Amino acid sequence: MGLLAALLALSGAALPFDAAAAGREVRRSATGEPSTLDPQLWTYGQDGNIAQDLFQGLTTLDAAARPVAGQAESWSVSPDGLSYRFRLRRGLTWSDGVPLDARDFLWSFRRLFDPRTAAPSASLLFMIRGAREVATGRAPPERLAVAAPDPLTLTLELEHPAPNLVDLLVHRAFPVPRHVVEKWGREWTRPGRLVSNGAFVLGEWRPGSHVRLDRNPRFHQSATVRLDAVFHVPVEDAGAALRRYRAGELDVVVTLPSEQIPALRREFGPQLRLVRQIGLEYLAFNTRRPPLDDARVRRALSMALEREVLSARVLQGGEPAAYCVVPPGVENYPRGACADFGAWPATRRQQEARQLLAAAGHGPGKPLTLRLRHPNSDTQRRVALALAAMWQPLGVRAELVNADLRAHQQALQQGDFDVARAAWYAEDRDAASFLALLDSRAGPLNLSRFADPAYDALLDRATSSADLAARAALLAEAEGRATRQQPIAPLYVYVSRRLVSPRVQGWVDNPRGVHLDRYLEVAPR
Repeated sequence: MGLLAALLALSGAALPFDAAAAGREVRRSATGEPSTLDPQLWTYGQDGNIAQDLFQGLTTLDAAARPVAGQAESWSVSPDGLSYRFRLRRGLTWSDGVPLDARDFLWSFRRLFDPRTAAPSASLLFMIRGAREVATGRAPPERLAVAAPDPLTLTLELEHPAPNLVDLLVHRAFPVPRHVVEKWGREWTRPGRLVSNGAFVLGEWRPGSHVRLDRNPRFHQSATVRLDAVFHVPVEDAGAALRRYRAGELDVVVTLPSEQIPALRREFGPQLRLVRQIGLEYLAFNTRRPPLDDARVRRALSMALEREVLSARVLQGGEPAAYCVVPPGVENYPRGACADFGAWPATRRQQEARQLLAAAGHGPGKPLTLRLRHPNSDTQRRVALALAAMWQPLGVRAELVNADLRAHQQALQQGDFDVARAAWYAEDRDAASFLALLDSRAGPLNLSRFADPAYDALLDRATSSADLAARAALLAEAEGRATRQQPIAPLYVYVSRRLVSPRVQGWVDNPRGVHLDRYLEVAPR
């Protein structure tokens, strides 16, 4: 693998940082510049982390990322699992002092599914009765089965039982301030206009430098928030983030240079947090574009990837190789719907991959050339080089196309790729969250544009089942069907690699990798 030697030559440059005055504040790196501050429009982690600081839904997470009461103080579920009744806390307000009640949540749910909003993750909540029809323009928002019978009560009616609903409401059903959105339209999230209901408010957004969030004194549990401010600092280059951590400019770093992990263990000891997550790093194949519309080509490309080598020699964080769409750690789900070639020796994989490509019409006389898109980070450049090297023996040439994270994500949404690096982390501890990535009706979540009516039908049967065992069996059957077609190539189970300063207290490692800043506190600088 000649290209693997080139991995050691990669490095990046640091971004400037405008240091703020010392105080009770945390400065944490972000993987990229935010693409939106609208909590109903976020898809990627750098946006979600900010959304969860600014807003709070009916439910939220505790310090260990377990679902707990949020804006709702309690809820009840009907015996058939189809009706949810949430009781809101008294005295809730928006950050500008305007009262917040169940009618705000009702309006926000309708906005979430309104096709004019184009919320990319709306499909995750299609279990709400009428949601799919509203989102596809076949019914007005008023047909959504969400109601506010009084200012403190919100009800949801479901198409089928959804054991993961309370988890999904944490991230995907934030309220938005109607009085601000209707005044400013799409410009409502600008500094000076954005009104929120979470532990923090937007103080400042300086593109390329930071997003500063200040403590929200009107948050219903403001007395428990120990930070005065949080800085989300976009630093895509892992080497630059590490240098800034060493210099004391960052308290938390969320990406680290893969080749330095062994040395960082020795240097930082317990400050280095390597935690296996319920998350999948994968390659998305553009199934709408030849030759990747041919399952034989996709299977051959996936089969040739030596995931264990990738983990041991490039990543070095203990990432387990992945051959399944659903990673370990989900609940009520059997293992086993994985690619059959996961247990094969490398020689057999290479031989069968060549045969598959030849059957699809590719070989020495017709070599395969692909564009492989990846984010412009140190680790992802190294991974992309390694993948290209692994395809070389098949006569496959991979042209590497990199961009900053925001541009990379936009290219994926537009379908501007042959093969692209992608990732998905647990919305909840449910297999359906990962299998939704291949649902033809999932819109922007389905990066590969995979479409298989039989697969969709299995998902529908599974999600309509009230029997957890029968539901799990149907989901596993769907995963097996997708795995045989390889619309995505699972690479490895995500292991978060973070440095957390000793001055930061309240950080709880957890398999979801979510750390709400409202639970953190710091020693003075």
